Amino acid sequence: MPVSLLTAPQDWPPENEAFPIREIDIRVTEEDPVGLQRFDAEVAANWEREKAANPHLFNGRLVALNQVKLCDGAVRAKGQLVPYAYHLWWRRQAEKPPTFHSFGMPVIQSADGAIIAIRMSSITANAGKVYCASGSLEQDDIVDGRIDLDANMAREVAEETGLDLTEMDAEPDYFCAWCGQIVMFYRFFRSPLETAGLLERVREHMRVDSEGEIDAVLAITSDNRDDFDYAHSMPPVLDRVFGRRG
Repeated sequence: MPVSLLTAPQDWPPENEAFPIREIDIRVTEEDPVGLQRFDAEVAANWEREKAANPHLFNGRLVALNQVKLCDGAVRAKGQLVPYAYHLWWRRQAEKPPTFHSFGMPVIQSADGAIIAIRMSSITANAGKVYCASGSLEQDDIVDGRIDLDANMAREVAEETGLDLTEMDAEPDYFCAWCGQIVMFYRFFRSPLETAGLLERVREHMRVDSEGEIDAVLAITSDNRDDFDYAHSMPPVLDRVFGRRG
């Protein structure tokens, strides 16, 4: 990870390893301390290309982190609001600007131990990728200048699957992992329903959902964990739940 954005980067655990954290404090302002405005023309040009290829894209406002620290088991970060167009441009850059993409991922497990995941549809920017229902940190997740990660997780799960996290048992601990300039936060939820019941609930939601962001709901187990095209967020989850490969 870029040394300029981190405190003691050598003290962070290795990439793609989910580790427990005691606190997540992400503060967001309208300021641009890393000067992202200098990329506006490139971002706008790329947005036109992205939009032409996929007219369903929406240029909402996301939070990009511009500083991340790991201090005594707590992640403390600062972020700024950026258009979704910036994120689509950012992820195409071989040498990225000094920001991190970040999101929260609620990991839902059925009563019989399967991870419930979704596959993104062709109208999304992550078409075909499999991961637990989740989404970027958005402007609506900011409460009194800080990110409400639980609200983010609950909203994304409800929008994409129709499931209600308040009906599940939430583990008290949060976890963090990083991959390049991506910082991921996880919380694990256990449903009282077994796999078949959860899958049917999500399919019911898919039948009436006008957004159409997902085209499949999947149950991941230790037996089929290698069968899917995962997003970068999933390896730390699979290792945490089913153990590391090799």
